[in-house]
Amino acid sequence: MIDPSARRRRRLVLAALVLVSLVLLTAAFGTASGGTTGGAAGPLVDGASKIAKPVRDLVGWVGDTADATKENRDLRREVGQLRQERARLAAAATENDRLRRQLGLASRLRLQQAGTRVGAEVIAQSPTAWASTIRIDKGASAGVADGDPVLSADDDEAGLVGFVTSTQAGQAIVSLLPDNAVKVGAKLEGGRDYGILQGAGAGTASDLELLYVPGSTQVRNGTRVVTSGTVPGARELRSIAPPDLPIGRVTRVSGAGSDDQVVHLRPFVDLRSLQSVQVLTGAGDRSP
Repeated sequence: MIDPSARRRRRLVLAALVLVSLVLLTAAFGTASGGTTGGAAGPLVDGASKIAKPVRDLVGWVGDTADATKENRDLRREVGQLRQERARLAAAATENDRLRRQLGLASRLRLQQAGTRVGAEVIAQSPTAWASTIRIDKGASAGVADGDPVLSADDDEAGLVGFVTSTQAGQAIVSLLPDNAVKVGAKLEGGRDYGILQGAGAGTASDLELLYVPGSTQVRNGTRVVTSGTVPGARELRSIAPPDLPIGRVTRVSGAGSDDQVVHLRPFVDLRSLQSVQVLTGAGDRSP
């Protein structure tokens, strides 16, 4: 059985050794400003300093790593904020450009007396060329009705793009000009010869056809085509669109000089990338 007094002596010796070790380690850190500790304890202190150096290096590395991790996290957050700001500015620039084009639409088309204008956004477009329609976010509750002409602007050009063919309270369907079911009275700008404009068929968003232009009329490429409005005494040329709305520009003539000649034109507005439109309500001839 171990004597209790011997146990106490062992504890005191162990405590003394721990205290001496702490003193030596403290002395080792204290000599960092210059030289090694002299005297009999010098080699022991130097050894302790060498032992402690990896610990100091580890502590420094942990601190540097923590600082680098925080700096990296801050940089990632700043990059994310800059990307969000860039996206916001790009969206604002796009929106400003769209509003600029739409703002000048009425003045460019001389629409001051052409009914009431209702601005709308395109919220859906036909996924294929076989259904030439768009859906807009304004409907009957905003005064939009079936048959209303729809216009839009594209860069520096603006013109007719179609007609409302189905209306709900807060939405409407617009059939675009390439749809063969959409027909409107039209004429060559500056002339007196009228015809019927229709689409050239599904899949031809950039090609419209003006029919029934007399063969005696010389048609030149580049001539502008506009709506005719209702032609007095010609019931077949009754129009729900007001006169002189730009539609497109002549690109070629099939069967030129014959009574069956077909005038082809390209719309002023790219019908495949419509984003916003204006609906003219109460602007055309609605008489039976």
